[in-house]
Amino acid sequence: MVDRKKRAQELIKYHSYASGAFGLIPVPGADVAAVSVAQLNLIHKLAKLYEIEFAQERTRAIIGALMGGVMPGALSSSVLGSAVKAVPFIGTALGVAVMPALSLAATQALGRVFAQHFETGGTLLDFDVEAMREHFRKEFEAARNEAAKDEAGEAPAAAPQMEEQPVQKAG
Repeated sequence: MVDRKKRAQELIKYHSYASGAFGLIPVPGADVAAVSVAQLNLIHKLAKLYEIEFAQERTRAIIGALMGGVMPGALSSSVLGSAVKAVPFIGTALGVAVMPALSLAATQALGRVFAQHFETGGTLLDFDVEAMREHFRKEFEAARNEAAKDEAGEAPAAAPQMEEQPVQKAG
């Protein structure tokens, strides 16, 4: 059996690449919704891996609090990136330039933060958003830098294949 840390990293990588791909969806709002589902699914899979009870609404609240408190600029860019897709031709190109990298970085940072929390015995009930906010910010910046290197021509690692189908509806 693959150890949990390695499996967690595979899940994070898979969902991060999926989120980046969802950022390419040309329909305003649909991209944000798809990324949100991927992030929620990632946390659900990590909770299952670490045998932590999953609570969908609690997880959504934690994700919103983490992201809203750390990346208002990035979130506004993400919403703007999604909304600008409504402008014919140029808007789609501009939105596609912003959303994939932000989506990938945010999902990767979330996955790393939750995996570390679960690895140290934490649960969704004792997740301290205030204490984890700075860690999330650092992980987000690191993931953005990694994505920028990939865009600069360094070949990204291949996305791993999932052993099981993603959860369609968590809860």
